[in-house]
Formats: sequence, C-alpha cells, structure tokens
Amino acid sequence: MIRALLIATALIALVVLLIRLSPLGERGAYEPGAQRQISAGESASIENQPDSAGRGAQADSGRRSAIAPDRDVTPGGFTRGQRAGEAIARLPPRPPLSRPAVEADAAPRDTRQVLLPRPVAVDAAHLKIGDGTIVLSGIAPLPLDGACGTGAGAWPCGMRARTALRGYLRSRAVRCQAPEDFGREPETIESACTLRGNDIGEWIVRNGWAKAIAGGPYEAAETEARQERRGIWR
Repeated sequence: MIRALLIATALIALVVLLIRLSPLGERGAYEPGAQRQISAGESASIENQPDSAGRGAQADSGRRSAIAPDRDVTPGGFTRGQRAGEAIARLPPRPPLSRPAVEADAAPRDTRQVLLPRPVAVDAAHLKIGDGTIVLSGIAPLPLDGACGTGAGAWPCGMRARTALRGYLRSRAVRCQAPEDFGREPETIESACTLRGNDIGEWIVRNGWAKAIAGGPYEAAETEARQERRGIWR
C-alpha cells in the first residue's frame, strides 16, 4: 500500500513538472492576473522611457545639459571656428598686401624747331599734322560754326576763316617748336609756327580771321585789321 502511494506521488510531481515546462505553463505566467517578477535592469529601462511627450523632452534636455562643453583643440596660429549659437563677429578688412606702384611722371620731351609736312587747318587756330594737333599760340579763333553780322547780312565767318588759312598753307610744310617725332601718336601741343619764315599766327590776326589774345604778341596786328576792316572786322 505504501509503495503504491509513493508511486502515485511521484507521478503527480512529474505531471506538475511537465505542465510548467510546457508552453501552456509559460502562457499562464503572463496572464493578466499573474504577477511577473521584474529585474533591476528592466526596472531602470522602464523608468527611463517617456510616458508622454513632455516627460520625454524633459529627459532629453537633461541629457543634453549633462554633456560637457566642447574643448578647444585649435592648433596655434589658427583661428577657432564659430561655436553653434554664437553671433557672427565682423572683423575689419585687412590692409593690402602691397601698395600699387605710383607711376612716375613722364620725363619732359625735348623740343626744337622741326619741319612738319602737310598741315591741315581744323579752324583758324588748330593745325592737324599726322596724329598730332598744334594749337597756334597768341590767338583766339572763331567757332567753326560762328557767324558774323546780323539779319540778312550774317555770314559764316568761322568757316571763311578756316578756308582762308587753308588757302594760305596749301599743305606746305610748316616749322614749329615741337618734339622730333611729333605727329606719330595722338597728342596736342601749343606752339608758334612759321611758313617760309612768316609767323602764321600774325598772318591770321592781321588779315582779320582771328582775334588776338589780350597781352599777346598780336595786339598790334589786330588793331591794323580793325582799321583796315579786314576779315571779321569788315
């Protein structure tokens, strides 16, 4: 009888063990009514999980504030870059590495009495020779489109003065105080010129085709032209 009781007890213990080891036994451990033992590591993980948006943001902010500020590892001789959130600093412009070279003034060119071929009268005071222009000194020319007289008696004295000077020159070479290479490049100089030894400026004023500059060498020639009613003085 005792032997049969021991065998029955052993069978019952074996059945209970098999039930606990089976899937049915594991599912029962997770039933709503069952209480589950939670380890210390799982408890810490659950506490750190945000239960709402506000608590999650607060925890995240706490973690960011716990981070130590960045350490300056910029090597010597270099400027550290801007930190996040810092205002942009405006630095003054650096001085130029080198100053532009100042061009030296051109050396004055030597001038002398030179013979200049084929002069063309632009008006009563300007001669075009090659690419250069000579302004005859001591005279005040009339505007090229200037008119003399009034009303029906007006006439284009500026054009007539140029025509008279061209007729006098007839493209003959003139001698002026000018550089040796005058006319090879665009330039303008002032000079007194002669044609076969005769002062061109004096001829123009004496014939009444230009006015003499006050205090200049041709005032007497203008007085004569006025008295004789030549050119613009008629």
